[in-house]
Amino acid sequence: MAFAIEINDLNYTYPDQTPALTGINLKITKQKKTAILGANGSGKTTLIYHINGTIQSQDGELKVLDKTINKENINNIRQAVGLLFDNPDNQLFSTTVYGDIAFGPRNLNLEQNEINKRVEMAIEKVGIENLSERPPYSLSLGQKKRAAIAGILAMKPQILVCDEPFSGLDPSISLQLREILDDLKEQGATLVYSTHDVDLTYAWADEVVIMKEGQVLKSGPVDILREERLMEKSGLPLPMLAELFKHSKYNPHTVQEASRLIT
Repeated sequence: MAFAIEINDLNYTYPDQTPALTGINLKITKQKKTAILGANGSGKTTLIYHINGTIQSQDGELKVLDKTINKENINNIRQAVGLLFDNPDNQLFSTTVYGDIAFGPRNLNLEQNEINKRVEMAIEKVGIENLSERPPYSLSLGQKKRAAIAGILAMKPQILVCDEPFSGLDPSISLQLREILDDLKEQGATLVYSTHDVDLTYAWADEVVIMKEGQVLKSGPVDILREERLMEKSGLPLPMLAELFKHSKYNPHTVQEASRLIT
C-alpha cells in the first residue's frame, strides 16, 4: 500500500503551553479521501496545517510523498500539497477571481501562455467561467470556495488538504463541492479534510482518522465509525445510518443505499 503522508511521533504545543497534538503516528493512503474527524478542540485543524508546512512541527517527523518536511524542501512540499482554508477569504485577495487563480502559477515563474492554460483549466473544472472577472468579495460562500479550489488546482497539486470544506454550505452547494473533489480523486489526487460531521464522513470518506484532545484514537476504513465504544470515547455520535442498521446484516452508508434496502 502506497502512502501519501506519513507522520511519526508528532507533538505540538501552543505558545501558551497548551498541548495541541500529542504523539501522532499516522499513515494516509494515496488516492483516497481521508477524513480527520473530531469535535471542536480535538486538534484536527492543527494537524491539517502541519501537512503542507503552514504550521512547522516542533517535535516529530512528517513525510509527504516520501519527502521529509523541512526548510530545504518546504517550497516543493507546498507545490505538491494544496491547502483550502476553512474561510476562503483568507486566500482570496486579488481584485478579480481570475487574478487570484493566476497568483500561484505566476509565482512559479511560468510563461504567460502556461499560466493562462492553467487558470482556464481550473475555472472550467470548478464551473465558475461566468465569475472570472468578478471581485472575490462579491461572491457567495460557495462561489468563494470554488474560486479558492480553482486557485489550488492551477498549481497542479498531488494532495489537496481542506479545513472544514463543507462548513456553512447549503446541502446542494456541499454536494456540488463534493462532486468537484470526487473528480480530482478520480484523476489521481489524494484528499484529506477535517470535519466534525460523522454522517457526511460515513457517506463520503474512504478512510477516517478519529481525534480527541490532540490524540489519534483510531484510524482505518470508514466502517470503524460503527464501533460504539470508540465513538462514545471520541465524544461523537454514531452515524445515523450506523445507528439505524446496527442490528441488521446490511450496512448502508448513504440515504440512497438505505432507501433501496427499505423499498
